[in-house]
Amino acid sequence: MNNDDWQSICAETVHRLDRDRLMCTTLAPVEKQAPLLALLAFNMEIATIPELVSETIVGEMRLQWWRDTIEQLYSGKRLDHPVALGLAEAIRDFDLTKSLFDDYMDGRSFDLYGQAPASLEELESYGGKTAGSLNELMGEVLLADLTKEHRATVRHAGIAWALSGLLVAAAFHSRLGRSYLPADVEKGEQVAYVAQCAQAHIDKARKADQVIPNALLPVMLPVTLAAHRLGRLARCHQNVGDPRLQRPALSRLFGFYWNVLRKRY
Repeated sequence: MNNDDWQSICAETVHRLDRDRLMCTTLAPVEKQAPLLALLAFNMEIATIPELVSETIVGEMRLQWWRDTIEQLYSGKRLDHPVALGLAEAIRDFDLTKSLFDDYMDGRSFDLYGQAPASLEELESYGGKTAGSLNELMGEVLLADLTKEHRATVRHAGIAWALSGLLVAAAFHSRLGRSYLPADVEKGEQVAYVAQCAQAHIDKARKADQVIPNALLPVMLPVTLAAHRLGRLARCHQNVGDPRLQRPALSRLFGFYWNVLRKRY
């Protein structure tokens, strides 16, 4: 499989399953778009496992295959799998931190069991391990000298994106018998608590906007989209089953491209 093949397959996967972050990725330099798409396609490969398997053990086997694949990629082995090929190039060209992949997959193992997080802190930890780690990896592609402050900020952006996404997908997850709403919060207050937590991470990410270089905007702009999600949820009175949450909104794109023009998030 050549470069054109794996790049087109990764791009198609992200176009089909993660159009919001695809939109953000198009703002990155052309030479960095393919590795970013490989990371996003990897994310979708893992995130969709629970929807594709009927037994937990099968999901564990798929996740273990990816754990083994990452180990092999870091040992220099090349696998004939489109996403693995893309990751191999990203790891080689940008010296990606292996522990971030490990943390990401540790977080994703939670998805396989369908249990609600025990607490809001556990949900935040899940968001940090999954979307936070993915954002750090994307940040390493976008900026060679990623500082500790940069890493903390892109993680806040990732957690905000994850929590807001889980809220708007709560009705979908419920139909699958899954819940990401914290079990230690009263049912009538769960959505509001998670929304407040997501907003806090948005605020922390935006507080650092003066020290975030423009090179990181493709990984920070989902903050704008996360804020829009929370705004729509508030207008729906925190009702995650309100069909308006799933309808396209021109205001979302307007806010996104307005921030693109201003180089803000």
